Amino acid sequence: MPYRILMFVLAFLPTARAAAQECPTAQSAKAGFVLERQGMQAEVRQTSENFVHVVNTYPGGTKQDVIYYRGLFEISRFDKVARRFNVPLTDLRSIFPLDSKSRRAVTFAPADPGKVGAPISQEMTVVGQENLQLGHCTYPVLTIRNRFMNAEGRVLSEHTDFYSADLGFVLGKRYDEKGGRQTTMLYQSIRPLSRSAPL
Repeated sequence: MPYRILMFVLAFLPTARAAAQECPTAQSAKAGFVLERQGMQAEVRQTSENFVHVVNTYPGGTKQDVIYYRGLFEISRFDKVARRFNVPLTDLRSIFPLDSKSRRAVTFAPADPGKVGAPISQEMTVVGQENLQLGHCTYPVLTIRNRFMNAEGRVLSEHTDFYSADLGFVLGKRYDEKGGRQTTMLYQSIRPLSRSAPL
């Protein structure tokens, strides 16, 4: 009888181990992970030491390819109807590392294949740190306030990023609206890339 009980317990150990490893970590995230939100899926893969390639798939099957620097700065965004680039005019390597008191400034030029726009300045202020829950996984994130301005200093837009240094990616954004209201958009679940269906 004890032998049968032992074999029964051992049979469930791989399942329990897999469940415990289901949340990507700083190490396992290098092999890629999948984020999901309301029918939209993002496959996140590191393509080199500092660049991240994301394939966004939207309801209906539309796909979009995005390249980020360190998962925080968007460099390019391609889909079947448009191609957009953000040409950095600042050495992005100087932005990192970030901590709870960081203040940074970045300048970039928005562009498409036939035109380069006027430079835009991005002011970044890390205003805090909190824990963010995606499904049953919890990650510490830096709360980064962003303000975008044109060459004349006029504010074009503002939003807050929830950036996970462990995963090297933004897990959510918060937007300020008129009347003091805020809209927060977060991914709802995360899992290792190896557990997702291939695209």
